[in-house]
Order: sequence, then structure tokens, then C-alpha cells
Amino acid sequence: MEEVKTFKYRINTATIIFLAALVFYTLFTAFTQDLQTVLIIGIFTILCFVVFIGMRPYKYSIEKKELTIHYALWKNSHVDLMHCETICDPVPRWADLVTRPHAIEIYTDTKKRYCFFPKERVEFVHEVVKANKRIHCTVKEYTDVYRILEKKDRKERRKAEKKAAKEARSQK
Repeated sequence: MEEVKTFKYRINTATIIFLAALVFYTLFTAFTQDLQTVLIIGIFTILCFVVFIGMRPYKYSIEKKELTIHYALWKNSHVDLMHCETICDPVPRWADLVTRPHAIEIYTDTKKRYCFFPKERVEFVHEVVKANKRIHCTVKEYTDVYRILEKKDRKERRKAEKKAAKEARSQK
């Protein structure tokens, strides 16, 4: 029986700073402005929290060959990993140079792009690659770790095969 792997969502630092500044501004306005201004800014603050916290994913889960994106106030989204071609670090774009340094992008065979922001990047990529062995992976952190481990495993396997062959020859 295959277990479900879950990964927490990494909140963007710029979003945290913006929401904290907005709360401080709202509190400041509550003590210095009239009631109408406070209500308008309070409603705007609540809407910002709903959009930035409620309509963003809070976790990802991988079960069998499907990746599920869980939202707090929205319906969950599903990505079939067997239709994915590439998993990579974010492609540099002017709009996203500073705001998405920890993104992982997955491209499907229809060239649709999905962006993921898991806290444990290497484990997330490993689970995606394990679910779809044909996916092309160019995530630098993952390839640095797992290529070294694969190289060590191959070296140990070759040594074990040579040792077994040597013992088989000596027994004859």
C-alpha cells in the first residue's frame, strides 16, 4: 500500500512583510483617522488576507501518480504526473526575478506550467521523480545530491559484482 506524501507550502517573504505592514497601518489608522476610513482600510486588509492566505495553497500531496494542490478556501487542484515532461528551477522572468527564488516549475506535455513552493524542495522533487521516472529533472539541488549518491551506489555495485565474480572463479 502506497502512502501519501505531503509537503508544506513555503510562504513568500514579500507577502509576509506586506501583510504585517498592512496590519500595522490598519492599527495606526484605527487610532488616528475617522470611522469611515478605518472601515474601508479594514475591509481592504481582510480582503488581502483572504486572497494571500486563503486562496493560496497550504500543502501539496503526492499519491500514486497524481499531485494534489490543497487550498484553504478553494477547491483542490490535481496534476497528473504522467503527463509531465520537465521539472526544473524557475525560468528567469523580469516579473519573477526577486519574488520566486524558491519555486519549482513543472511543465506538462501540453506546455502548461505549474509553479510549486514546497519547504522541502529536494524531497518534493524526489517524490515527483519517483512517481514519474520519465520526467526530465534539472533542479540543481536535487541533481547535486542524487547524482552523487547514484554514482556511489554504482561504484559499490561494481565492486560487489567484481568481488562475486572473483569468488566464483576461485571456487571453480
